Amino acid sequence: MKKMILALAATSVLALANDTTVSATMSLMTQGMNQIQAGFLYSNKKDIAGGIKVVEDANAIFSKVDVSLFIKNNNKIQVTHNINKNVNKHIKALKKAVAADNYSDATKEYGQLTANCIACHKIVRGW
Repeated sequence: MKKMILALAATSVLALANDTTVSATMSLMTQGMNQIQAGFLYSNKKDIAGGIKVVEDANAIFSKVDVSLFIKNNNKIQVTHNINKNVNKHIKALKKAVAADNYSDATKEYGQLTANCIACHKIVRGW
């Protein structure tokens, strides 16, 4: 079942490469974040790794989105680009911590990843 979910997520990411809508990409990021969290809660390294891959792929799609279409403030546009880079940084650190079986640091990186998601939502959704 888990392999099927991973395959579906990977297929979804590839299919969305041509359809870079924000809502579809954010939906993938949500799925990935949920999968990472479930992996932590159930001590399942494969779920954590699978969720990281989904978030990583979705963030790669989002990096190609022209955010100026829905954000008019140039400063906010730059902030979203910075957040995108921060997400990449925290994904790499999360992957490294999981590979080293250092789940304490991994959960800290997951928290930083979540903080970046919320920072972007403040801008995009006007929280």
